[in-house]
Amino acid sequence: ALEGDGDMVRPGDVRLISLNWLMALAERGDVLPRRQSLPEEAFLSSAQLRRIEEGARRGFDRAGLEEAFECLSKEPSLSSILGLLASFFGRKRNPDGLLPIVSISYCWLEAAHPDREGRQLQLLCRKLRGLYGGGGG
Repeated sequence: ALEGDGDMVRPGDVRLISLNWLMALAERGDVLPRRQSLPEEAFLSSAQLRRIEEGARRGFDRAGLEEAFECLSKEPSLSSILGLLASFFGRKRNPDGLLPIVSISYCWLEAAHPDREGRQLQLLCRKLRGLYGGGGG
């Protein structure tokens, strides 16, 4: 679906957002804009998703490590340091062979913006930290 199937789903209809990007957004106290306004670096490409899957099969998350280094170099913080350590020393992330993809849909809180004060983003990231420890593609 990420690349389209030629009939029902066109390329770009389905986009996955990077967990690391989302967590960094929340950590900065920013708000999640509408999908159409997200920067390209917010999204995972199909190539990045393949690397995540390969890393999950091997028990080592090379893509996660690369992204953690990039996050640390752009925005040094406790969260980015912990993300780097977790990606390097973490246990096999995918013992059951499934990719950890979460689908979220929520109502806009007002007509002009989905979450102007960032409350839903903060709640979402608290829940995702509990599930994934804050690290992921």
